[in-house]
Amino acid sequence: MMQPPAALAPGRAAYLERRRIATRAAILVAARRIFADASYADAKIDDIIRAAGVSRATFYSYFASKLELACAIYDEIAPETAALFARLPGQLRQGKGAVRQWLTDFVGMHLEHRYVTPLIAQLQLFESGFRARILKDTEALIDLVAKSGDPAFARAAGEGDDARRQRMRVRLLFNQAAGVCAGIARGEMQGADADICLDIISSDMLDLWNEGRSGQ
Repeated sequence: MMQPPAALAPGRAAYLERRRIATRAAILVAARRIFADASYADAKIDDIIRAAGVSRATFYSYFASKLELACAIYDEIAPETAALFARLPGQLRQGKGAVRQWLTDFVGMHLEHRYVTPLIAQLQLFESGFRARILKDTEALIDLVAKSGDPAFARAAGEGDDARRQRMRVRLLFNQAAGVCAGIARGEMQGADADICLDIISSDMLDLWNEGRSGQ
């Protein structure tokens, strides 16, 4: 009669788990480097495998495809993005200076993860499923601020034409803020031009917030 496989000793199991985590991290580090040097379309799994020092079999035991790997890189910064947007209602209550600081922090996040911004842009072009993911995540960010208890954003989660219009305005403003902050991080806007853009976005955010509160 075949006996069931013996359970791993606790020490051995802990070692294998640490090794699994380290291998996955090595693949992600290598992928970030490859994606930073080449476009998503041109980046090859073979290049990532060589850079990570793993076999093809090992790679596919962690990631089913290049898209799944790219999504894992995107997933690494998703909690940071959510935390940033969770702060927004409080920043708006403090006034324009606090909103400018929030936008400056958004620019800083793009700078810290500068390899992700072009990757996300390319994924939306080449992978229709990822575009749907971005749209879904944007809606989730709107829901996040809508649940903050702030009336200006709560209206975006309501029913009817007014709520739909408010939600669309929030979505457009979030997209605009993300585009401007990413552009500044890439150096496309510098100095006075960057300051003007941040000032405009700050004012637009406060206008939307004030209008939302006055209509409660």
